[in-house]
Amino acid sequence: MKIKEIYQRFRAWQLNPFTIQSASDVDHHCANCGNVFKGNYCPLCGQEHDVGPISWKSIISEIRDNFGNGDPRLVLTFIPQLFGRPGYMISDYLSGRRMVCSAPAGRLIFIAAITLLVLNLTNASPVSALQTDGTTGLLGTILGWLSSHLEWAILIQTALLIFPTWILFRHAPKHSYHTIPEGVYIQIFMGSLVLICILLRALIGNAMLILIPFYYFVAYRQLFGYGIWDTFWRTFLCFGIIFYFFGVAMSVSLRLSGEFWTDHSTWEFVSMFGAFIALGIGIIYLGYRIGEKTAHQKRESSD
Repeated sequence: MKIKEIYQRFRAWQLNPFTIQSASDVDHHCANCGNVFKGNYCPLCGQEHDVGPISWKSIISEIRDNFGNGDPRLVLTFIPQLFGRPGYMISDYLSGRRMVCSAPAGRLIFIAAITLLVLNLTNASPVSALQTDGTTGLLGTILGWLSSHLEWAILIQTALLIFPTWILFRHAPKHSYHTIPEGVYIQIFMGSLVLICILLRALIGNAMLILIPFYYFVAYRQLFGYGIWDTFWRTFLCFGIIFYFFGVAMSVSLRLSGEFWTDHSTWEFVSMFGAFIALGIGIIYLGYRIGEKTAHQKRESSD
């Protein structure tokens, strides 16, 4: 098989991973409730029409269905979709095609439990850029906990990406003006992907953490429909904003816990803190205005 043909099949799977079975037009007698119906499932109790005798296939299907929480596609296709078509899968879910992945929050909890179990069994050492030496009090406690719980630190960062993603991708070609609740679901999907990358890091090595920003770029490009450059700088700015405000919070906390007050007045502190916050908000607003202007230009050129 040629590489071009393999890629074409992969692209076709990315755009439409499932084939929906046509409804049966033959009368069926439900073995569960006795109802006579047409179609693939009984409208009264929901049982399939083609329930057959118990076999080895039945045992495998039972295990598979229980592992998938009632739907084998939840687990058996969730991870391949997450890595093969992350943005398209999120787009399908937001558009109402919920069968591509039912209960994404449940998938996140399941993957989190597996990840924590593997991390405990492998005694994977945390990898963190947080420096806690010399930091005491509440800040020292928080930094110490984050530095030893990388998986939770990254998930917290993932949750914080909801707002900058909502602002910077607001005028995207696809899923423009997505709501904050939709943004929560976007990060639920991405949180599952992040946890799997952390799981791979524990099993393979720290290089697997590189997959996190890479797949954010891939997912955002597939989901929002921007080009390579427009997706890159928006994704980079989303992460930059998170790190910026986190750095400001750390800096302010360190100054408050040290001898800052002995050398500076309250007004100087408020001015410094306000300047940092204003700069961050200004960067977010600039990204928003660029997106708005670009979308306006594209609408004018298409008219």
